[in-house]
Amino acid sequence: MGLGVATFALSLLLSAGASGFTVAIDAGHGGSNRGAPTTKPDYFEKHLTLAIAKRVQRILAVEKNLKVVLCRSTDALLPIRARVRCANQAGARLFISLHANAAGPAEEPGSQRGFEIFLLPVAEVDKEVARVALLAPDDSEAAWAGHQVRTVAEQSLAAARRIRWRFADTLGRDRDRGIKQEGATLDVLQGLEMPAVLVEIGFLDHPEEGPYLLSEEGQRAIATALAGAITDLRSRELRGLKEPMTTAPRSRQLP
Repeated sequence: MGLGVATFALSLLLSAGASGFTVAIDAGHGGSNRGAPTTKPDYFEKHLTLAIAKRVQRILAVEKNLKVVLCRSTDALLPIRARVRCANQAGARLFISLHANAAGPAEEPGSQRGFEIFLLPVAEVDKEVARVALLAPDDSEAAWAGHQVRTVAEQSLAAARRIRWRFADTLGRDRDRGIKQEGATLDVLQGLEMPAVLVEIGFLDHPEEGPYLLSEEGQRAIATALAGAITDLRSRELRGLKEPMTTAPRSRQLP
């Protein structure tokens, strides 16, 4: 986020009906940054995230006034700032970073399963509010810019809740590990001018979930759930243009 987020948010509301809805999908890892291994030879997290991102793009290609921008479309090493720049320059209304998990060093391999969704921590949002206030030319502009930063953070929570609902409905509520603001590296969510989430779709080292994530059935289910969440959020934004109360900021307390 930056001082430009205030102008961005205002132009978003004024132009949403005419210009359509753009979502930026970041397929995690890439190139020499392979991510977690899988049971498939020479197939890593970076391959899976890109495959699912491309599936989502194909599913949504038939939707009018909805564009999917892939911030990584090949097996290339892409710096974090380049991913952020991709979304900002595309004028995206939503940013989704896709990842797959593996048990941590303190956990038994294969012992963890399920999906989880991450947001920028509250402390980072507060830092950004302070930063844009310092850059503002006067107190009025500082208050407005800070309000827009917090509004984008609230909209990120709304996006996370919708993705969570779609995933739980598709994959099972027993796979739901919740919405979190710590426990993952969230650098890619910094500097964005739109609602943003990082989605861990499941655990590659789990004896049942890992093979499912690699299967045609699993990848189709995840891509369909994510595409459904995106169309839900696009519809929510359009409703908000007619009924502003539907996009009013919600409680910052995570469920």
